[in-house]
Amino acid sequence: MEEKKTSFDHIEKLTKIGIALSAEKDINNFFNLVLEEAMNYTSADGGTIYTVSEDGKFLDFKIVCTLSKNFKLGIADTVKWPSIPLFDEQGNKNLKNFASYVAHTGTTASIEDVYNQNIYDNSGTKKYDKANNYRSKSFAAIPLKNHENDVLGVIQLINAMDKDRNIISFTEQHITMLTSLASQAAIALTNKKLIEGLEKLLNQFIRSIAKAIDRKSPYTGGHISRVASLTEQLAKEIDEDNKIYKDIHFTEDEFQEISISGWMHDIGKITTPIFIMDKATKLETMLDRILLIQTRFEMIKLAIKNDLLKCSKKRKTELEKLLIQLDEDWKFLQKANIGGEFMKDGDVKRIDRIFEFCYEFEGKKYTLLNEDEKTNLTIRRGTLLSEEIDKMREHAVVTHEMLNQLTFPKKYKNVPLYASAHHEKLNGKGYPFHLTAEKLPLQARIIAVADLFEALTAADRPYKKGKTLSETFRILGFMAKDHEIDKHILDLLINS
Repeated sequence: MEEKKTSFDHIEKLTKIGIALSAEKDINNFFNLVLEEAMNYTSADGGTIYTVSEDGKFLDFKIVCTLSKNFKLGIADTVKWPSIPLFDEQGNKNLKNFASYVAHTGTTASIEDVYNQNIYDNSGTKKYDKANNYRSKSFAAIPLKNHENDVLGVIQLINAMDKDRNIISFTEQHITMLTSLASQAAIALTNKKLIEGLEKLLNQFIRSIAKAIDRKSPYTGGHISRVASLTEQLAKEIDEDNKIYKDIHFTEDEFQEISISGWMHDIGKITTPIFIMDKATKLETMLDRILLIQTRFEMIKLAIKNDLLKCSKKRKTELEKLLIQLDEDWKFLQKANIGGEFMKDGDVKRIDRIFEFCYEFEGKKYTLLNEDEKTNLTIRRGTLLSEEIDKMREHAVVTHEMLNQLTFPKKYKNVPLYASAHHEKLNGKGYPFHLTAEKLPLQARIIAVADLFEALTAADRPYKKGKTLSETFRILGFMAKDHEIDKHILDLLINS
């Protein structure tokens, strides 16, 4: 009756341990749960869990425990002991080591007394025993095998004990229950490895896409990675803040969600035409059209100089003044072609005058600017026309649409919103959705500040020089005052 109750208790424990193993996220805690249950059931004094290395050539120590010595490694720290080779120098299977044998054969094995056998090499055991005043005797090892029958690792136990703490051999009942435990552990471990692999693949894919977008333009290379890094830093600062954000704490999944959003915030630029992204001057298309205008200036000046050879004195004075005016206008247009923060009304009128200029030579009329060039040169701020700005801003909508097409895990469900809202403003005047403060989550606000800071300080923009820190914080300060960005996040950035 007692034996039946014991078996029932262990079956109940196996059920509970299966649930616990599936729920445990930390891999070290996972291994600790498995080893503790294996040792509890067999009353073993010692135990080790090994996992097969990535290259399949070694058994790596994951957790080691000896109860009588109050010794345990592998929970809070990594076991730094040399790994057990699965093959010798000639590439032959290492079947002399007990754990390696079990890993290669995929079978359970036990030893009644490790000192009274000659199948396995016990030199390492003897060395450990001597150094620690210990006596290893009975051994049992169970492979951790996945659904494809691949060995993921080995559970090894040492010195099973009876009720009086005497060392005994591992029984068939021990082996049966340990095999069941190992099976559950292997399933849980396989799932964890699968999830970790998918997470790793997702992160690698995200960074790969971000890198490709950064490389699309020589002027914005590194922008996404810098924004992502600053986003992570700001999220960490908020998590650790004990003042305004003292009640905000991100879980590991929430932090990862913010990180992914930072990396994905400009994915929509994959559809933005490169000539818009790289428009370094107002007249740039496939080339900077200021060069075409320069040619026109030179042609007209050449025509004027030709006319100077055969004109009246009065006409000569007019033409000489015109040459001076053309030189001044050329210098002005070169400067106007470079996008600035603001173009004065007088400069716009001057461009209109240059556009109206016409010189007739040998029956043909020559002008300096066409309609499209005039339109571009009179851009008030930066280098982009309003329709080009609209096209550039489309990237936020495309980001949202692209990310919404992906089935993110539930824990990352907000990535499309966080990533696409980095151009929104608290006052509702941002884009693409004109979200107000009430609808703009903290995570999106973080990315918005990170993106603005990087854009202002970047030294690689084609249309402007990077701002100094003092200039950047002054501009961001005005934006916070106008209720465009979050003042508290800005304060954290300034003080970090």
